[in-house]
Amino acid sequence: MAYEIRLGVFKQLCDEARQSPGQRFAMVIDEINRGNISKIFGELITLIEADKRDPLNGEKPPIEVVLPYSGEKFSVPANVDIYGTMNTADRSLALLDMALRRRFEFRPLLPDGALLGKVVFENKEINLCQMLEKMNARIEALYDRDHCIGHAYLMGIKHFDDLKNVFRHRIVALLEEYFFDDWQKIRLVLGDNQKEKAHQFMTESETDLNALFGENHELENHALKRHYVLQEKAFSEPDAYIGIYQSFSSN
Repeated sequence: MAYEIRLGVFKQLCDEARQSPGQRFAMVIDEINRGNISKIFGELITLIEADKRDPLNGEKPPIEVVLPYSGEKFSVPANVDIYGTMNTADRSLALLDMALRRRFEFRPLLPDGALLGKVVFENKEINLCQMLEKMNARIEALYDRDHCIGHAYLMGIKHFDDLKNVFRHRIVALLEEYFFDDWQKIRLVLGDNQKEKAHQFMTESETDLNALFGENHELENHALKRHYVLQEKAFSEPDAYIGIYQSFSSN
């Protein structure tokens, strides 16, 4: 049995970058905070520092390592950039290796409603930018900024049916996860407390105690859990979406 030594993708990238010192090369690592950083980078964690790079000017790199399998000397060229992406709402962010934090710049990419268009249905215009910004302002007040809804959820929406599908099966589900079935807060994010009942995505319903427990249940003075109902018809009403960011009392 024999094993063949093959170059990894990062080694190939560095070799290409070393042959073209006038160009810049980049590697993007998606969900960088989900891996075991110490095992993934190994000695590379030192080599990626700016003052440890190969300057590509004929001088010897400040630091080189010997690759364990090929025995070759290796350094990272100065024209190689490494980008790591992560979701700030991910709980594993707090566990990010401190050694990695010191070697990267952190730049937040916040939701950008300006990238979104408008949807017209039944002669009513739904402004996706205003809708997203209003929901995110409420989420930030009720939870935190890291859990704001990204504009990617609404990118590419051209028709009302697209909006209905995304809202019903993605955004509402996301809010349920954020607020752990706290329907009152979800109603606040969606502006349901300010809309007519027909335009509310979720409504609070009265609990018929006699129907549930029979007579003489003695629960009148007990604090019971509120019961909320998802109104499927509201997802087909343009005013349900417009009401998220616009008060109809001003119309």
